[in-house]
Amino acid sequence: MRHALALCLVGLAAAAPAQVLVFRNNERWEVNNPLALDDKGKPVPPDAKRAKFNATFDKVERVSRAGGAEFTASKRLEEVVGIEWPAIAQLRTAKEEISRGNATRALELAESVLRVFDKAKKVPGSPWIAAAIVKLDAIDRLDNDAALAAFLSALETVDDGSNAELRQKVQVAKLIQKARRGDHAGVIADADGLIASLDSADTLARLHILKGASLLVLRRYEEAMNTYLRVPVFYGSQQEHLPKALLGAAKAFRGMDSPALKSQRLGEVANRYLRELVATYPVSAEAEEAKALLPKEEREAAIQEQTAIKDAVVAPAETGGE
Repeated sequence: MRHALALCLVGLAAAAPAQVLVFRNNERWEVNNPLALDDKGKPVPPDAKRAKFNATFDKVERVSRAGGAEFTASKRLEEVVGIEWPAIAQLRTAKEEISRGNATRALELAESVLRVFDKAKKVPGSPWIAAAIVKLDAIDRLDNDAALAAFLSALETVDDGSNAELRQKVQVAKLIQKARRGDHAGVIADADGLIASLDSADTLARLHILKGASLLVLRRYEEAMNTYLRVPVFYGSQQEHLPKALLGAAKAFRGMDSPALKSQRLGEVANRYLRELVATYPVSAEAEEAKALLPKEEREAAIQEQTAIKDAVVAPAETGGE
């Protein structure tokens, strides 16, 4: 069985999509992935048949042979008109680190991708924008106003209106900055305007979480609850945003709880959301905050369940997955 699995994995590796830079006149160069690492975390040796980035990542070079002679051709990244690049492992890892609360490590990983594609940041298909979004999330976790202002300035320099996704992320960054300044009424108004005009599930989930957080600060708890719960209901595929949405909804239910609404048992509702968060996203930073908000007896039960879930995930890996 293991032999068959190994053959399957080899076949998948062979079929993995290559990294391609497209130049004018549809000239296509397959390039080595400078971000690729082996199973020991070491850079993967370049394939001589593919082009490679130079040390400063401002051009690529390709070696060809003819008549016993060797020729080197080079092109600058400014000449690239399209990029075809498979998912980048560093960005996936960075998102996981952000979820766990390890924003500094996530920032390092995002920067490694940004550095490679800096000269081709506006090119269709460039992973630069995806890396910029990860960096924005990491900075948001770090609560570093100066870093946020500097990065927002850099994003605005890049934003010339040609890339809708980049424009949306700039708008999200501005809302984060506005919330940091305490202009929560402004955040809510701006978020409402953007929500009505955008269709990106990722951006809409982010906007609802930002709006919900500002509603919480203003103690508009029922509105905050409805705003947060729109994320799992309408944007449930955006898994990375669900821990924040569940935590925010729980806090909103806590805020709504009062003697007048005692019959609705909103405190118990809040605790159910907190337990769900701990059980479903046990390694997230929000799970740790959720545990702290639970009553002692429920906290202990949640910790036990969280530990069991973590052990169940680790066990298959330790036994070879059999």
